[in-house]
Amino acid sequence: MCPLLYTNTKLLSDNCEIDNDTLLKYLNILKQNSYRLLRLVNNVLDSSKLENNFTDLTLVNCNIINIIENIVLSTCDYLEQNNKEIIFDTDEEEVFLSCDPDKIEKVILNLISNSLKFTDSNGKIKVKIFTDYESKKLFVHVQNNGPEISVSDSKKIFSRFIQSDELFTKKNQGTGIGLFLCKSFIELHGGEIWANPNFKNGAEFIFYLPIKLTNSEKFDTLNQSTPSSKIEKCNIEFSDIYSI
Repeated sequence: MCPLLYTNTKLLSDNCEIDNDTLLKYLNILKQNSYRLLRLVNNVLDSSKLENNFTDLTLVNCNIINIIENIVLSTCDYLEQNNKEIIFDTDEEEVFLSCDPDKIEKVILNLISNSLKFTDSNGKIKVKIFTDYESKKLFVHVQNNGPEISVSDSKKIFSRFIQSDELFTKKNQGTGIGLFLCKSFIELHGGEIWANPNFKNGAEFIFYLPIKLTNSEKFDTLNQSTPSSKIEKCNIEFSDIYSI
């Protein structure tokens, strides 16, 4: 490698010349790959903690509608830059239940990230919430109009390090940990998550959370994550998709 000399306008070497735009492009690529590595490390650590029963929930009573809506809103810029649209719909404005907001945030971001990977340009992603007070369950549906999920794939894609041979092309393949973490986090809450094999013209993931409160009198009515924190989490979760 040739020695490098920095100037105010460009990066020079004995045999090469790089302008500022190219240098900025390379720095952004380096940043995105750093996010990818951080995402992988975080997922492996979370997976190892779950495997060794070291994961605990920090439960608070909160308005789950507000939490999910804020997460969805934080992804809008990324979807617009990928020529895609996200729609949020709910049958209630307030539903208070006991959950770990950080874990739910990871689940929602992962499901939206998967939808973004497999939805074609100008596609739509929908996040819908339905409340069943009779069974005391809150259902969240994440839909996209990408490839359908077969019955056989719907039974295996939540396993650790397992991917769908039909869905995961070389361009979109991941580590096979994300959906495993989603399943584990939802089950820690006493809920359940599954892929709907009967959903046509796209893919649909559904999970529910039990509508119950902790013994604590504390109610967390706002999502405590700051806007900058949300952006950072989106950068990490969407690092396999978001192109510089």
